[in-house]
Amino acid sequence: MVLLPLDFLTKYCLFNNKTMKQYYYTDGTNKFGPMSLDELKTKSLTADTLVWYEGMNNWIAASQVEELSDMFGMNVPPPISTTENSSSQQSVGGQTTVPMAPPKTWLVESILVTLFCCLPFGIVGIVNASKVESQFNVGNYQAAEKASKEAAKWTKLGFWIGIALAVLYIIYMVVVIGAVAGTNM
Repeated sequence: MVLLPLDFLTKYCLFNNKTMKQYYYTDGTNKFGPMSLDELKTKSLTADTLVWYEGMNNWIAASQVEELSDMFGMNVPPPISTTENSSSQQSVGGQTTVPMAPPKTWLVESILVTLFCCLPFGIVGIVNASKVESQFNVGNYQAAEKASKEAAKWTKLGFWIGIALAVLYIIYMVVVIGAVAGTNM
């Protein structure tokens, strides 16, 4: 078995019969290299630092080297384009940004309304509440916000109808008990 020095392995390591790229960079006065991409990333490069590797005609800024673009925030995805203007979205620098938190789901409230107030409206609230997070997770903020508003509407409607029915029931019971008590005298 032949042991090769680490320097030899890093400079001439073969992968699929191709040699690894060897990078050079300059501080404007001195040239540094050759080095691997991982080694180059450990150096204190700026976006304007000039970089070169074999196959390039000229030195270019590090921010223009595809392999280094993640060091300078060049791999940031573009903002999500929206067609509707939402009140909870913000406009920063002419671009619409989507909030990081999903809208209120109303799931707990819908379940409570289903159990204690009004079953049909509570179920509709639960169905809409379950859509909020799933729509938000796929990046469809407008649909998530719409589902949240629908869940809120049906949950509140079910709550107030449940309260109204409870009050009517109490009134009915008072009248019935009063009538029964009045006829027994």
